[in-house]
Amino acid sequence: MAETKTKEKNNPTLTKVQGKDAKKNDKKPEKELKEVPIQLKWFSWNGIKTEIKRIRWPKFSEMTTNTAKVLVFCILFGIFFVLCDLVIGKLLLVIGVGA
Repeated sequence: MAETKTKEKNNPTLTKVQGKDAKKNDKKPEKELKEVPIQLKWFSWNGIKTEIKRIRWPKFSEMTTNTAKVLVFCILFGIFFVLCDLVIGKLLLVIGVGA
């Protein structure tokens, strides 16, 4: 019995449930106990609907400004890496390693 309590403490979403025959014979090994997930409160259609209502969806203006920031950032990083590649290529040519 002590083992089932420690397992329940480690994983609160699982509980131990004994089969139908467990009442007749209490000396059965613990292997026959099966794990059944606990029904979570939010894991239902009503719970999912309330969670979706709690989400703060971005406004169109926020979305466009954030998209513009991401695009500018990606373009700047692309230019940075191209310039680094050109500089390293020229340095390798100067020292005679490049073809």
